[in-house]
Amino acid sequence: MAYSEPTSTDREAMQVNTGLRKPRILLAASGSVAAIKFGNLCHCFSEWAEVRAVATKSSLHFIDRAALPKDVIFYTDEDEWATWNKIGDSVLHIELRRWADIMVIAPLSANTLGK
Repeated sequence: MAYSEPTSTDREAMQVNTGLRKPRILLAASGSVAAIKFGNLCHCFSEWAEVRAVATKSSLHFIDRAALPKDVIFYTDEDEWATWNKIGDSVLHIELRRWADIMVIAPLSANTLGK
């Protein structure tokens, strides 16, 4: 497949699309004592991006939910199964994939990295 340079019209369309909204970041925490810093990360990212957060069950031992920004939607494993009842229902992890521009796993435990 041949590579072609974007035309000026293509560049203008890209610039218009990126200016319409903030970047969307799905911030995930794995079960590490470093998850204590998860609230700080949410605050830093939410200053310039839309943020949704997900956390593993083991990371919840270290995350202070009250310290998370009010505009950050926080999901856990229970939320994954609460929205799905039958075939055809929306599935949370698929909807988050569609919503997010990027996913950041921070902090990332060595165990999760190895998986």
